[in-house]
Amino acid sequence: MNRPTSPVPLYDKPHAVDLAQVMMVFQYFMLVSVSIGIGPRIFNWFKDETAEVPVLSDLEGAFDIGSSYPIAIVLPALVVLTVPYVFMVLDIGYGLRWARIAAFIVAPVNTAIGLIGVVRTYGDIVAIVVAPIWLLVALCIIGGLASRNGRQWFRQGGWEPWYLRYEMDQIRTRRRPRRRRR
Repeated sequence: MNRPTSPVPLYDKPHAVDLAQVMMVFQYFMLVSVSIGIGPRIFNWFKDETAEVPVLSDLEGAFDIGSSYPIAIVLPALVVLTVPYVFMVLDIGYGLRWARIAAFIVAPVNTAIGLIGVVRTYGDIVAIVVAPIWLLVALCIIGGLASRNGRQWFRQGGWEPWYLRYEMDQIRTRRRPRRRRR
């Protein structure tokens, strides 16, 4: 069976790359929600406000919710990390190789940080329930970027080089009318 030497160029971004981009955004918001720990902060505030109510204080004492990361560390880190993360996600769509390599590094690191945050904030039981979601998101990112179409997308440098080549081919194939000699 003869295989073509070069694959047919992709004129549209593959769905696997779209999936990786969407999952990276989803993973980022999951990471933000765990690292800021909005749920425990609200729960602990509510617990402090209702400490003197007999039935509610007993019920709240049954729930063991820990603390999240300190907000003084989390907010500056989010401000510093959001801009490069946005550029990375956008550049994946453009087919830039540095973004693909960075995503292969960032996705597992975000998963580890997220799972540690879930264990720290909500406990082991919730982490066991949530861990498959974190792992599935990371696998979608890595799988989408490592798929055959994803590799081809990054190998060809995204859409623009092929578009320019196509335009140049169109210009070359047009025949100019010959001028008649008088």
